Amino acid sequence: MRILLVILIGFLLATFDIAVAQEKYPSKPITMIIALGPGTVQDLVGRVAGESLRQEFKTDILFEYKTGAAGVIGSDFVAKSKPDGYTLGSLNGPSFTNAAVITPNLPYDPFKDFSALANVGITTALIAVNADSPWKTLDEFISHAKKNPGKVSCGTSGVGSSGHFNLEILKIAAGAQINHVPYKAGSPANIAALLGGHIDCASQIWPVVSSHVRAGTLRILAVTGTIKEFPQFPTFAKLGFAKVNLDAWFGIFGPANLPRDVTGKLVPALAKAIKDPESIAKLDKAGFTVAYEDPKQLMERIKREYAVVRDVAQKAGIKPE
Repeated sequence: MRILLVILIGFLLATFDIAVAQEKYPSKPITMIIALGPGTVQDLVGRVAGESLRQEFKTDILFEYKTGAAGVIGSDFVAKSKPDGYTLGSLNGPSFTNAAVITPNLPYDPFKDFSALANVGITTALIAVNADSPWKTLDEFISHAKKNPGKVSCGTSGVGSSGHFNLEILKIAAGAQINHVPYKAGSPANIAALLGGHIDCASQIWPVVSSHVRAGTLRILAVTGTIKEFPQFPTFAKLGFAKVNLDAWFGIFGPANLPRDVTGKLVPALAKAIKDPESIAKLDKAGFTVAYEDPKQLMERIKREYAVVRDVAQKAGIKPE
């Protein structure tokens, strides 16, 4: 009887200690992993969210870059971190959907190894051409591609990128042969090639091309969603290609199995941070559209987009390089 009593007291004390520890969260600095490089939209998203958490929780937020493999390395680091709420990640959509479809032996399960906390929003995807090109509309470009099968080229940030998948969806829907040119060095190399006349178009996102459009050196043929600064740009849906709709999105995640008390603090804090007018202004200036989604909505988005890219990969024969 005495032994049982000791065990019971020990259990109660341990439970009390855990409860107290959770109530104190956060009691030390939180590290925000940035899965893409400095200066990217993902970097901005992580820093805006992190700075807001710093103010909300009155604790330090440390920013750490874990880059490579289009976000997979950073995502894997978050997935394998201790589930205590002190390691979070600013992660991108393709790390969960595109990578899961085309990456052999992906080191994590996008559906089981993460705690979704918030989708911060999206950045519009598009097709851009050189301003000196003869094509003023998407229809003209598609018509040219059909008349010259296999001779038209379009660059992206790499195999499996959102731009790549949107390009393949467009090719399937339009019935046009357009050569995909992936740039492993990323969007700067892609845009340099377009400006230099080495490729005919680029399937990219708005922040990558915005300065060139404003300067008059690039022309937009179609976008996945309305751009506030240039509402005249036609959407793919309006042009008859509604399935070309893979916007690039960026969210905040933690490893799987975060304690309920921790998510109970993080989720509302992030929602407040993302909806803050100052945060919206910072992101809007970079061409990013704030579109908050809670954990359930974010997971539904991942599942929905995964099904889309899996189908496109099978039809287009997309394989990892």
